Amino acid sequence: MSYYVFGSHASYSDYLTGKSFVGDVTSAVGDAGRAVSMEISRQTREVIASNEGMARDNIRAIEEQTDTLNTGFEQLSYGLSEISSGISELNATFHWGFGEVIASLGHMNDALSELIKIAKTPVQTVAFNHFEIARDAFRQGLYREALEEIEKAISGDHTSAGYKLEWRFHQMKGTLQLGFVDCDMSLVDLPKAEESFLIAARYGKTDYPRDAGCAFLSAGWSAYCQGKMKEALAHTEQAMALHPGMGEAFFQAAKVRMALGEVDTALPILSKAIDLDRFFALKAAGDGDFQKYDNRLRDFLEALRKEKYQQSVPKIKAALDKIRFWMENSEASKNHDAVKRMQLFLKQGANWPLIDMLNVVQGLENSISEIGQGARDSLIIISRKTTGAQRTYEETYQSEETYEEEVVLKPGGLFRRAVTEKRMKTRTVTKKRDVPLEATKVEEISNGMGTLITNIEFCPIPAGTFMMGQENERHQVTLTKDFYLGKYPVTQAQWQAIMGNNPSHFKGDASCPVEHVSWDDCQAFIQKLNSPSGKRIYRLPTEAEWEYACRAGSSSTYCYGDDESRLGEYAWYGSKSGNTTHGVGQKKPNAWGLYDMHGNVWEWCQDWHGDYLSGSAIDPKGPSSGQDRVLRGGSWVDSAKNTCAANRNRYTPGNRHYFNGRSHGFRLARAL
Repeated sequence: MSYYVFGSHASYSDYLTGKSFVGDVTSAVGDAGRAVSMEISRQTREVIASNEGMARDNIRAIEEQTDTLNTGFEQLSYGLSEISSGISELNATFHWGFGEVIASLGHMNDALSELIKIAKTPVQTVAFNHFEIARDAFRQGLYREALEEIEKAISGDHTSAGYKLEWRFHQMKGTLQLGFVDCDMSLVDLPKAEESFLIAARYGKTDYPRDAGCAFLSAGWSAYCQGKMKEALAHTEQAMALHPGMGEAFFQAAKVRMALGEVDTALPILSKAIDLDRFFALKAAGDGDFQKYDNRLRDFLEALRKEKYQQSVPKIKAALDKIRFWMENSEASKNHDAVKRMQLFLKQGANWPLIDMLNVVQGLENSISEIGQGARDSLIIISRKTTGAQRTYEETYQSEETYEEEVVLKPGGLFRRAVTEKRMKTRTVTKKRDVPLEATKVEEISNGMGTLITNIEFCPIPAGTFMMGQENERHQVTLTKDFYLGKYPVTQAQWQAIMGNNPSHFKGDASCPVEHVSWDDCQAFIQKLNSPSGKRIYRLPTEAEWEYACRAGSSSTYCYGDDESRLGEYAWYGSKSGNTTHGVGQKKPNAWGLYDMHGNVWEWCQDWHGDYLSGSAIDPKGPSSGQDRVLRGGSWVDSAKNTCAANRNRYTPGNRHYFNGRSHGFRLARAL
């Protein structure tokens, strides 16, 4: 089936009732399994689209071919509802006389309740009721009755004078007079249809310019089908002016000029239609007015193809250059659909047919926005070791030493001396030594655009053995692997940068620890940090790791010793806190450089809470008893006793409530 061409062997009426036209359109609408077909010059089609490119728009080539021209023709098939979505309100059906489309456009479909609201007089209300009856008759295929009701809306009935100034009435009247598949042919009257559409456009263009544009386009089509090319062009140009986003108007203007033989003027106008939707290239190739100049059309489309590639390359290169930091530092960028599409375009696009190329070009702005958003939403984490003097800590350790001791072999008496000799013995002594620490690590967290959003500093924690717990719970624990632990609790600023919100009770100072977070919330934060690598790099510390790091080689009540009076130098707690949390790092650190371990906020650990197991840490993978997770460290409201290195707390994983001042926060552990 081809589009209607004025002056062809079939009249417009013959076209509307033609077996091919009626069969194709009704089948496409009523049966999703069948489709409309068109004939296109094979050579021109090869310039326009590859089979893969057409398949993206659900267009397929039919194997049956004719030899009408030297180049041969191919038949293409596609469903009306499956073509590319940007083809304008009228979509590809309009030039087949499928006038029902016009009746459902834009504000033609406003509900009666909405129309009644704009009625200013009882006469208008009656008219809108007739219009609603007409629309209902139209839906039922009662086209003569629909026209009768529209006439009543415009000219009145025995109870009302009618209302002729409503553009919708004339648009529907013109639709019935223009004709469409299975219409009432006795109602078809192209001159009257043209007149009705022009009236609709005149009445609607002030308040409804887009709908008026469609009305002018309909008037232009009515004029074309009468052979009135000058009028058809004038009406269509008014449609273009009122509704510059309607590609169908540009296509129709180009078609009319092709019918007039004005090829050099027509083709640049067609280019504007193609800019709005690539499908117009195929539509032109299948239209009889364009097929008269098939070689010229093909040369034009080939030149357009090259031009679009040359125009797009700098834009794509600039867009990729803006996300270079993301591409160089993130595996996710390499799998991003828009990035891959652009890279493939640069590599192969110069050889793609027009529609394949426009599939990228016409979505270019969206693709650029998409990759920019992808880069901004991504996290790039780069680890750097801090520089400066070598850090050490004082370690207490047990050592064996040898010494000489004089041993009595025979005791002395009143008149004799004791017999002795010197012997070598060993003993265990407690000593202290300075142990070098690895440099702290700073994780610089940026988005994919290279903008630094926050950083997290970690202190190295060496493997070792210590006595865990207090009093009768003390037991030996050995940590066999070095690890890193956050130098500070995670702050509100860090949480905001990663999660985009701040759940804390104490707001106002972003350097304060984030609190009012549950164990589950912490896992969401950690998952987001781990997502760029796909590996479990960041986590909460186990309870054993937390206490071991807090003690920093000591075995005393606090990291610095047993003197409670000095606790205020290291911790925000009880009467020393001012009843609030404080910015991290303001007190003294422990020997391993960790701050706020004895107070500010309680800190979640990975473990389930349970009884200590002699010689090992609590299993973090499952609950030993109960369903609570462990917290450590003490809060700003706690007494000195509740902030000691071995003190424990417990809550359910979902608990985030600000309860009796015991604020819940956390610090991160990191794999070495």
